[in-house]
Amino acid sequence: MAVSEYSEMNFYVKGTECSDHQALSVAVLLGDIQETGDKGAGDCGFDRTVLNANNACWILLRMKVHIERLPVWREDFTIRTWSTGCQKLYFDREYEVYGSDKERIGWASSVWIMANIETHRPLIPGKVDGLPSPVVQRDFYVFGEMCPKFKSLPAEEVMTNKPVITKYADYSELDHNHHVNNTRYMAWVMDALYKCGADLSLIKDFDITYVSELRSGEKVDIYVIKTDYGFYVTGLKDESVRVFDSEIFLSV
Repeated sequence: MAVSEYSEMNFYVKGTECSDHQALSVAVLLGDIQETGDKGAGDCGFDRTVLNANNACWILLRMKVHIERLPVWREDFTIRTWSTGCQKLYFDREYEVYGSDKERIGWASSVWIMANIETHRPLIPGKVDGLPSPVVQRDFYVFGEMCPKFKSLPAEEVMTNKPVITKYADYSELDHNHHVNNTRYMAWVMDALYKCGADLSLIKDFDITYVSELRSGEKVDIYVIKTDYGFYVTGLKDESVRVFDSEIFLSV
């Protein structure tokens, strides 16, 4: 199928979306990025409604985001996204964020799989009846490579520390799939860092890996470990089951 080089969505920073330093909160930015990614997938023939009709869904595995600056209150900004295609089971989707001055103020990379909507077992791209083959919109990686992985700390090492906060999968945290949306994990990371006294306005890069779902009524203990570059933040449920891992890099 013929598709454009990229897809775009325009946004406006509402006061209710700002953090305490008058700029868009990181969790909201992550949500806007994913909304744009959803549009981009649809433009490539993989709209969620089409996937659902074929008993399939998207699962986000990991994301890396770089922030030059966050859009500020009342600012119009644009997010651009494109698919670089698929490597084996893994779909890569890239993003750029442009401020009202049309300057690039951030970029991101993400890796997804297409899975069975009931079992969440991976599906082989191009082999699902009713769905197209993967599409390459643009052969460009914002970090120079497919969204990189980072090494997780063993749960036993994490648990030598005490959790900073505990969060629950209450009603307001759930999405249309009846589990905690992955953008909420980043909001919880911000809560944990704030609890530790970190200056959240200094965040320049973050990586997050999604490991397991959190469903209604479940709880997650969030641990924060200081590092040379900033912080390592991870969430565990049932004491040792990893929910997510993240690395937060601060500007010097």
